[in-house]
Formats: sequence, structure tokens, C-alpha cells
Amino acid sequence: MALLEQELQKKIDELRFSANSFYKTDKTKYFQLKNEAWNLYPVPKNQWGEAYSLAKDFFRVYIREMELEEARNWLEKMIECNNHLHLFDYDVDFNEGKYFFEIGKYEDALAKWKYVVDEAGLRYFEREKPEYLDFYKNPKKFI
Repeated sequence: MALLEQELQKKIDELRFSANSFYKTDKTKYFQLKNEAWNLYPVPKNQWGEAYSLAKDFFRVYIREMELEEARNWLEKMIECNNHLHLFDYDVDFNEGKYFFEIGKYEDALAKWKYVVDEAGLRYFEREKPEYLDFYKNPKKFI
């Protein structure tokens, strides 16, 4: 994995984390700053572990806001980064499961989550919507 020059990483981090202060009060500013940070990553963006993390920030927000097309877009960026780096395999699978759950593809969500739980346990469900774990434990309620 390539490492960014320290000053560039610092600038990206400043934009990224200052954006968080706007999430509840000014979503336009929040997304503007996050996008500025994203655009600072050199191309190809998939070679930067930090780019994965930022793409995941976007994915989490769009999934939470139920903007599923945008969530899918950022999930694809996460997958691109992971396909290059192979650092976050279970995390990608868990998040794919979240996306599948939210679009109603419950069997696909269950398959992703079974793989993750078999390999990494239930820890990925911590701090997530309770419905995800409930579904995992009781899929017949949904399927």
C-alpha cells in the first residue's frame, strides 16, 4: 500500500474531520468538504487505504439517509480500494450485506453476513442498526 505525502494526508484529514461538524447542521457543507477531501487523493484512488476509509464515510451516511443509489456508488469505491489492497475483506462483505438488506435482497444480505460471522464473529454488528442483527439471527421474519 502506498503512503501519501504527510502534508497531503494532513490536508485531507483536516477537510474530512472538519466536515463532520457540519453533518447535523449543514449537509451541503458536509458533503462539499468530504468531496474536497476525496478529490485530493491521487489517481488511482484505489491504492490508498485512507481513500477506503473516506469512501466508507460516504457509504455510511448515504445508507443512514437511505439514499441507496449514492450508497451503492460509494460501496463500489470501497470495493475498488479493497480489491487493490485486500485490507478490509470482511468489512466490505459486511457493508455489502447492509446494502443488500436495505434494498430488500435479504438472501444476498444473509449470505454476506454468514460469511463474515463465520470468519470474524458478530463484532461487525456492534454499533449498527439492531435490525441487522435481528435479521441475521431470525432471517425467516424477512425471507
